[in-house]
Amino acid sequence: MTGSLFAVSDLHVSYPRNRKIAGRLRPESADDWLIVAGDVGEVFADVEQTLAGLRDRFATVIWAPGNHELWTHPNDPVQLRGVERYDALVRMCRDNGVLTPEDDYPVWTGPGGPVTVAPLFLLYDYSFRVPGVTGKEESLRRAYAAGVVCTDEMMLHPAPFPDRESWCWDRVARTRERLDAIDPAMSTVLVSHWPLVREPTEVLRYPDFAQWCGTELTADWHRRYRATVAVYGHLHIPRTTHYDGVRFEEVSLGYPREWVRRGTPPQPMRRILGDGS
Repeated sequence: MTGSLFAVSDLHVSYPRNRKIAGRLRPESADDWLIVAGDVGEVFADVEQTLAGLRDRFATVIWAPGNHELWTHPNDPVQLRGVERYDALVRMCRDNGVLTPEDDYPVWTGPGGPVTVAPLFLLYDYSFRVPGVTGKEESLRRAYAAGVVCTDEMMLHPAPFPDRESWCWDRVARTRERLDAIDPAMSTVLVSHWPLVREPTEVLRYPDFAQWCGTELTADWHRRYRATVAVYGHLHIPRTTHYDGVRFEEVSLGYPREWVRRGTPPQPMRRILGDGS
């Protein structure tokens, strides 16, 4: 097998300029795979159209959900909430030949492989709090007072769980069981919309936003599960960093107002493994 394993996230195709960029994503070879690490869009039909189009072009497409796909947006004809919405997204992906966190983890056997590519759906539990804040309630009060509040608080419903952190803890437990079952001789590419470690959030302009960015429960997963690369998005700060010797790739496109400021035409598709990596 030749080709490359690419990744992108945070396409936010509700913005016309972003939709055009997503439509121009193309493989370099017939063997190329594409990871889509969440936040394709907020409206169910937009997510399906974008992922189906990418699957038509790439040999394999692997999707992990972001928070925006899980929103129940008032303008979306699909008004499912919480777990029911996630389950519907998984069914839609399967209908279009797109791999999800609920499918068998595929093995990349091209250059840089073999590695198990594990898309993860984990959410967050408000444990990425700023120093000195003692609990979720105080952390949220501080964020509301500062005017830094994630739209998830209004649109990401956790039903049937009582709150988002309970859903997160359930997802962490389920995912850890699956990761524990991977052959211990295999390295991995771990794919999550939210960063697995807290360190990437330290560069956020608004530190209070970090509480919507992950969970301390995954802080050692890049070591525990032998990650060659950890792929994430959500922060809209595309860059390469290393923690404990493991490469972390933030692969988001972000909103037009953000990528326009970078001054160069966006090239959101990042090569994770393969020719030229």
